[in-house]
Amino acid sequence: MLNIAKIRKEWFIRQIEGLKERGIPYNEIANSLGVKPQYLNLIKNSERGASEKLTLKLCETFNINHNDLLDHIRSYEKQNPEGSSANEPTTEISPQKKIPLQDNATGGSRGITTKWSHNREDGWIDTGELFPEATSAIRHYGDSMSEYPSGSILILKSVIDLGLIVWGRNYYVETKEIAITKRLQDGGKDHIIGYSSNLKTYPDGRLIHEPVKIPKKDIRHIHIVLGCVTREFGEGVIPTVTPAI
Repeated sequence: MLNIAKIRKEWFIRQIEGLKERGIPYNEIANSLGVKPQYLNLIKNSERGASEKLTLKLCETFNINHNDLLDHIRSYEKQNPEGSSANEPTTEISPQKKIPLQDNATGGSRGITTKWSHNREDGWIDTGELFPEATSAIRHYGDSMSEYPSGSILILKSVIDLGLIVWGRNYYVETKEIAITKRLQDGGKDHIIGYSSNLKTYPDGRLIHEPVKIPKKDIRHIHIVLGCVTREFGEGVIPTVTPAI
């Protein structure tokens, strides 16, 4: 078996160095991850590893695709089909693909919620080969999007460049104040417009779920919706696994 902890640490250090090369100060990187710079130095210069929790926080904070780490691990598997040395400490990894799951607890028209945080330990879900490009998932609540039943899970892919938004597609958008799932349209130079697919109206004709005007400068994260997963019978949606730290 491969030493996954060692591989993850190497990848984590490489990402940190990449951020420094992009001009992001070391102190800023550490503060964004909720640790002291000395802690990052320990990971780099000692036997201390980079936990899954901290690695996911790095990906979420700096828009790094977590799939890159999984691909890195798979490349080691191909290079070492017989596994690592018997003297190395090992950690098993599932051959299937797991992505972090966030519980978007409030849902509704605007979906006001806490900011995305893996500290909540909402868990992981296994998408296997069904969504190879997925980077994360959320539980969706509310009735603003008719195609997504309340309580279902939305499979997401992170979008780094706003210029790559496909107008008319559904996205999950996070700002400092709101987190919403909407169908996006171009709102001009400075805004995007989020529309609900639920077109129900009040008796006076006004939409119950009115369009939302989102300033581009306020967008912290944006994810395209790749698919929706529901469960036909029983309570809950699909099983989740709380990640080990």
